[in-house]
Amino acid sequence: MKKMLLLFVLVLAVFLVGCKTIVEEAMEQQIEAESGGNADVDFDDGSMHIETDEGEVDIEYSGTNNGEWCQEGAEWKMTANTDEGATNAQWMIEGLINSGEYFGLCHVVYTAEGPEGEEARMDYYFSEDGETGYFEMNIDGQVFKQEWNR
Repeated sequence: MKKMLLLFVLVLAVFLVGCKTIVEEAMEQQIEAESGGNADVDFDDGSMHIETDEGEVDIEYSGTNNGEWCQEGAEWKMTANTDEGATNAQWMIEGLINSGEYFGLCHVVYTAEGPEGEEARMDYYFSEDGETGYFEMNIDGQVFKQEWNR
């Protein structure tokens, strides 16, 4: 029985590693087809590293394991390194809106900092199916709002 269990665990491990390799290779092929250059994709639980002829991108994510579509506190972080410098971005899920204009929509805050220190922030509000939503930007105290419907 122990030998069968050990064999099952080994087969499962080989399967999981094999799937990871297949996904990485598929992503590499897609990036290479779109960019016309070379790409290398490596990912682990909670992070992904993409390296192309144009630069590198590191993506980290956390808090997204229970399948909830608008899980408060879930976040994604990205760092892109190019010849111009590093750009950092973060998406943080604030949660479902319970009242007001955006009632029932998921609120996500996007922030980014460019290589020269410039900063951006956008607030996204969207439905579970992603078909409708809004984004808002505050630029020098003036709020710009855009709605989408697919």
